[in-house]
Amino acid sequence: MRLILVLSLYFFLLASPSAAVSHELHLKDGRIIHTDSIIRKDSRLSYQQFGGTITIDLSDVEKIIYDRLPAARSPVPSSQLQTPGGAADGTDLEQALSEKLAPSTPIEMANLAVVTIVTEAGYGSGFFISNDGLIVTNRHVVRGSQEVDRKVRENMSEAAQRLNKLQTSLDQERIRIENYRKRLEDYRIRLGQAMTDNREEISPQQKAELKTDLNKRERTFNEWQSDYSTRRQSYRAALTEFKRNQREYNQATKSLANQNRFEVVFADGRRESAVFYGVSENYDLALLKLNGFITPYLRPQNENELTLGQDVYAIGSPLKLNNTVTSGVISSNRGDYIQTNAEIYPGNSGGPLVTEDGRVVGVNTKKKITEKFEGLGFAIKFSRAQTEFSNYLN
Repeated sequence: MRLILVLSLYFFLLASPSAAVSHELHLKDGRIIHTDSIIRKDSRLSYQQFGGTITIDLSDVEKIIYDRLPAARSPVPSSQLQTPGGAADGTDLEQALSEKLAPSTPIEMANLAVVTIVTEAGYGSGFFISNDGLIVTNRHVVRGSQEVDRKVRENMSEAAQRLNKLQTSLDQERIRIENYRKRLEDYRIRLGQAMTDNREEISPQQKAELKTDLNKRERTFNEWQSDYSTRRQSYRAALTEFKRNQREYNQATKSLANQNRFEVVFADGRRESAVFYGVSENYDLALLKLNGFITPYLRPQNENELTLGQDVYAIGSPLKLNNTVTSGVISSNRGDYIQTNAEIYPGNSGGPLVTEDGRVVGVNTKKKITEKFEGLGFAIKFSRAQTEFSNYLN
């Protein structure tokens, strides 16, 4: 799945006394600017922001998306929601999911807002944070993890070294086998000559013993050669698999770095396509956007009301098991993170950590394994996500 961004500029001048409009100006440096006025003149483009006019070169612009959504994006009244790039009627996803899944508890209600995110490299989790389709997840889910990449490449390097050593050992063994074969052939010739030479005084018993010895040496050689052939084939299969895995990993890593559209799977199995919006430079966070739907979304819990030992629930898609819930308690408050003993597995990354009332307190991000203790889960405090993506939420 690879999105090729095509430069397509649509410019509108709109004056409305009743409501402000919001355009999205996507720059080539990755920034996304929201403005209610865009004016193009020759090779220059001007937009309104912070009470003034800013002018830039048109060549700095990747694309512009015209959007009639109100400036305050979360929550958006359903009566005002428009659906660029999606269903023209603004499909109410929350209502559709509720009718189909019939949630009866706050956790089941929260589960409606959680999605599985399918990427070029695998999958992860995410959840809606506004009713116009904004999805928060982990940066490493949509752009890969530097730590994981380093470990994978270290493992590949070690595997390559082991394969090289094995190849050297097999090559040396092949030389020994060939030398043994030559000696065995020479022994067989000399023995045959001795058997037919009447000048050699060899008794029948000695001849029988010599034949037995020759048969034993030939059997040893054949067994050795057969075993070597099996091990050589195993080496070639391992080398082929290693090269294939290395190639696929490099391709997946490259594709993920360029991927700008992601398949998201809802709690009922429905699949739609979300657009990549950006990543946080400070935290393991990223933002996607599903256009064309009124979406269920999680409300935040006041962090000041959280207590140690409070029940929390991690929702996500571990091992591709969509919308799985694990429970635990808040173990510690560690700066930007909430520590919990709720199980956080691969695939849970990017999913929410919620209270028993279904309010979100954090974004599940990692699990630390220790030798003496059960895995420790960590979630980035949701307030950090709100701060990082405030331009989209306010």
